Amino acid sequence: MRKWILAAVIGLLALAAAGSWGYSQYTANRKLENYLSNKYQRAFYDLASQTQSVEVLLSKSMIASDPRLDSALLMDIRQQAAFAQSNLGQLPLNDALAGRTAKFLSQVGDYADSLARQINQGEAIDTKHWDTLNSLYQQAAALNSELQGMQAGMAQNNFYFGEMVRQVRGKLQKNPDDLATTDFQSMDKQMQRYPALIYDGPYSEHLERTEPRDLSGQGDVDAPEAEQRALAFIDKQDGADYQARVTGTTNGRIPAHRVEVTRVGGPDGAATVLDVSRQGGKVIWMMNSRPVGGQTVSIEEARRKALQFLAGRGFGEMRSTYFQQHGNSVTFNCAALQNGVTLYPDLVKVTVALDSGEVTGTETSGYLMSHRQRPLPEAAVSRERARAAINPRLNVSGGELVLIPVGVSDEKLAYEFHGKLGEDSYLIYINAVTGREENVLKLIETPGGTLTM
Repeated sequence: MRKWILAAVIGLLALAAAGSWGYSQYTANRKLENYLSNKYQRAFYDLASQTQSVEVLLSKSMIASDPRLDSALLMDIRQQAAFAQSNLGQLPLNDALAGRTAKFLSQVGDYADSLARQINQGEAIDTKHWDTLNSLYQQAAALNSELQGMQAGMAQNNFYFGEMVRQVRGKLQKNPDDLATTDFQSMDKQMQRYPALIYDGPYSEHLERTEPRDLSGQGDVDAPEAEQRALAFIDKQDGADYQARVTGTTNGRIPAHRVEVTRVGGPDGAATVLDVSRQGGKVIWMMNSRPVGGQTVSIEEARRKALQFLAGRGFGEMRSTYFQQHGNSVTFNCAALQNGVTLYPDLVKVTVALDSGEVTGTETSGYLMSHRQRPLPEAAVSRERARAAINPRLNVSGGELVLIPVGVSDEKLAYEFHGKLGEDSYLIYINAVTGREENVLKLIETPGGTLTM
């Protein structure tokens, strides 16, 4: 009897030990799988982002005409292609899947490098090279679309990257010759990585200045004064009464009082929140997060309301440039004007609710950091001469004088032209003093508005 009990106990201990070992192995394997899945996923997302950058840079290089700018674009292409190739190499994919993509990234990087060297030696890009760039651009667009579709499928089917890798390996064994098309083209375009609102991404370096120029020399305001400034700033509706209270302070790039404004007798929890700068008492941002009903106000009516709102709050003459609609609200980018010149660094964003035309949000940090009366230079280059500097393949319109930020502290007076090449649209900036091409931005039209890269 004792022997039977002893044997049973030993058996149970062995079973428990085996179970414990098995569980620890399972846990370790799960941790390893999660680690590898996260590593592969990060590499894949970086690959997709860098491939998109290659596509955009190639499109810009085709329409840039200034050798200095074209050389910089080509060097950026080489760098982004190298980064993308490195991330592709980190994915657990064999040559049947990654070989075509790796070869393309290698070729586009090498070609961009050789072309940049040719330009730096004073040689021009002839039609043959332009045709090659166009071919590479079309291939980059196709690859970008495939990668976006693959990420969309990952999100839609809600599985780890490790599971996707197992599926890919299974398909490799069944149908290796057709893998590139079946895996890269069968999923929808969920991976669209939209760029920032125009002049909020490519032209935002000036926001990193440490001193807000529009507040220079102004004194500090206390909490009661900040409350009064907030009450004077909000878009009051129907003659209602409002009350304000300071709820705290912030110590960001522009130190501020945090103010909460509520409508007397309004619904509980409904409030407009503002940051009012301690120096100068200017509103840095405002947000009213009330639900927005169905649209009854047109985009043009909302645009007029945004400009009227700014004029009534001391912003002077402004120009509404581009907008983005999100639901039943629309956000306008408004830039200051000086002697008819659009000052893109002096940017204010205004959000208007399309159910009533109420201004429900503003963001003024670009304006506060940059605004001042500037000694603008005279345009030494005519509009016609500036237009002649643009790539002749483009259908060109426009030519207004604008001031664009260049780097952290510099600004350039330029002509802004709209260019069209096939289905693609661009903004081209020609320096109004030197006649050189300063920048090229690619426009992306979406149902919600105009975006740029």
